[in-house]
Amino acid sequence: MSWQILGQALGMLAAGLLVTVVLSIALPAIRDHFFPHKPESDYTYLIQARDGKKTIVVMPPDMPETEQQELMRRAYSQLSLPPQSHYAVPMPDDSASLWKMRRHTTRLVQSDNAQAIAIPSEIAYTRPDIELDIQRVGDELRIRPRQPVQ
Repeated sequence: MSWQILGQALGMLAAGLLVTVVLSIALPAIRDHFFPHKPESDYTYLIQARDGKKTIVVMPPDMPETEQQELMRRAYSQLSLPPQSHYAVPMPDDSASLWKMRRHTTRLVQSDNAQAIAIPSEIAYTRPDIELDIQRVGDELRIRPRQPVQ
């Protein structure tokens, strides 16, 4: 193998790397220009009944719980699903979008053999009788209204 062939191979490799870098910079810019991101896509949910009927719910994270429950009630009625006492409100699947939500702090309290937290009134549920599911993901606790059994 001669130095000339080696030089050509390295030149082709460098050109390929350069093209890769240029495309990795240009393609997202082109995508964002022609297909702009719509903020509502972060909180647009597709709800589907077991019989295949579907409906779309647009629910911004800062919407009051009473309005969220009304939206879910209408979505369930459109799908001819039975009314629920409390509707499970969908959460964004992408945890990266959760940073947009306002953070609240509270204190942990020891209560007999269990721990308890006080939910700040700004984000508290309007109904005190709902059941909640708690899921631990690493150091994070996720608290959601319990899914209704269908």
